[in-house]
Amino acid sequence: MASPILPLGEPMHAAVLRYLDQVARHGSIRRAAAATNVASSAINRQILRLERDLGAALFVRRRDGVVLTPVGEAMLRHVRDTLADFKRAKGEIEGLRGIVSGEVRIAALDSLLVQFVPDTLSDLARRYPHLTFSVTAQGPADLAEELRSGRADIALSFVDQRYRDVEVVAAQKTPLGAVVAPSHPLAGRKRVPVGECADYPAILVHDRMPLTPTLEAEFARHRTVFRARFTSNSLEFMRAMLLAGLGVGFFTRLGFMREIAQGRLVHVPLAEPGLRNVALGVLVMRRRPMSPAVELTLEAIRRNLAALGRGAKAA
Repeated sequence: MASPILPLGEPMHAAVLRYLDQVARHGSIRRAAAATNVASSAINRQILRLERDLGAALFVRRRDGVVLTPVGEAMLRHVRDTLADFKRAKGEIEGLRGIVSGEVRIAALDSLLVQFVPDTLSDLARRYPHLTFSVTAQGPADLAEELRSGRADIALSFVDQRYRDVEVVAAQKTPLGAVVAPSHPLAGRKRVPVGECADYPAILVHDRMPLTPTLEAEFARHRTVFRARFTSNSLEFMRAMLLAGLGVGFFTRLGFMREIAQGRLVHVPLAEPGLRNVALGVLVMRRRPMSPAVELTLEAIRRNLAALGRGAKAA
């Protein structure tokens, strides 16, 4: 027998919905309380009451936190859909009053937060003062989950065919290249094979990336082994090491556009076809309704991504 969901008379923005969502996000009632600035006892009381109404446990309580039960997972999907519907309806009502408002949550690769995302959102923020934005840097492996969990409305990442429930609404090729200082021996090349890069110390990304299988396939094909002088998950740290001329990094141009334009760094495309066809994508969840604020932001991102592609061709 299916468990009932919230009674129809329960308001869509009821506190218990937010509490359930936050506890699931943080895996702990105590951490959810800190995030919402609400007493742990109040959150726990609301969840216990909901569990009594449902006749089923939503969480398994453990010493180090809580874990959703199958009933809890089903309930969480309903809660997040309800919260998203309320957010969208609120935006539509504001739109009828001639006000474009609402929060847009974006998760993106760290390299895109250097220039692309700030340029896009600063223009939107100036034109629509009632819009608010939540922007987080995430590793490529985490971006799809940010969308699935409802923590993000839009994600910006490399296109990965494994994202079955995620829709790529726009994409732009962003070839992978060797990023080096102008004094580096590779700086004068128009294109360089991966195997030749192994002759020099490398600055490698610590986080797991969707690009890694492609790179590893090329490394294996050429039996390439790199001497990693530095390994990091900080783009700013790797930028400093590249500017100091201390190694070769493997990146698209996106995180280093200013330095490349200023001649402080050089991006040399890699020769392998698979590495030249890497694409950056704008990702959303399939069949998830969007608020007017999200639609407006999505269109601005798509437009600026296309402009970025035209600029790359002109260069």
